[in-house]
Amino acid sequence: MRIIKKIVVPPAIWALMLAMTVSAAQAVTIMCADYGVEGNRIDVTTRVLSMVQNGYLNFRVTNYDLGGDPAPGQIKEFRIRGRDRSGYIQDYNFHEKDTVNLEVSGGAQNFPPLRGGGGSSQWQGRLSPDDQDRFDNYYTRWLTYRSENNQGEVQSMRNRMLEVYNHYDIPTSVPFNQVASPNVAQPEAGPYPSSNNGYNDLQILQGTYGTPSHSINVTARLQAMVSNGNLSVHVNNDSMGGDPAPGKHKDLVLVYSYRSERRNVTVPESEDLRIP
Repeated sequence: MRIIKKIVVPPAIWALMLAMTVSAAQAVTIMCADYGVEGNRIDVTTRVLSMVQNGYLNFRVTNYDLGGDPAPGQIKEFRIRGRDRSGYIQDYNFHEKDTVNLEVSGGAQNFPPLRGGGGSSQWQGRLSPDDQDRFDNYYTRWLTYRSENNQGEVQSMRNRMLEVYNHYDIPTSVPFNQVASPNVAQPEAGPYPSSNNGYNDLQILQGTYGTPSHSINVTARLQAMVSNGNLSVHVNNDSMGGDPAPGKHKDLVLVYSYRSERRNVTVPESEDLRIP
């Protein structure tokens, strides 16, 4: 009689093998990442990229690791938007306290063009279908208002497009026509989003809110608050979009340009910011 021995694999080894298998199947280039709840998320793209080691992202989803608690008392979600080696975009969602284990690819510029992008710009096709439709709507309205010299609506559409830029970590130096779909983009639609445009004396160049070790980027959020060359806001967790350092005193550190003069200011939490 032949005796067959049953090999028992410890649970920890099974978990490791499964993680390795999932990671290998999910090799992605990270496009953007956020953390929070619906309607209250913070951008954590830069922080997450800094966690990648030897081509892998492996950590537990916690407020500490992601730089703050954007929704105290609520169960939060960590979301990565990634592009696989075939050029497809996919969201990877994890609940708070889940363990993230992903193989991360580099060199997105060497990958095939994004499917559905259709254009030569590296930014076209970066947005999800819903966000692309929304951006195209803002963009076409922006063009119309520019032709009508409706400065108030031009600024409104511009700020909405910059909100999309911020969510996808797109530099504000990228022209709007390079993000819009090819069927609506105008070759000479400029000028660049970060330029003065002749409609606004005030440009927000960089804004961060938090502590030196835990902060969130609020540049696009503040730019969207600019009205007729003025900015007035009470600095707190609500107006800044989250609490990156619960229990600690935070500051808004702002770099801006007013009438072509570069300036900077630091505003403590619970105080008011007014420019000019």
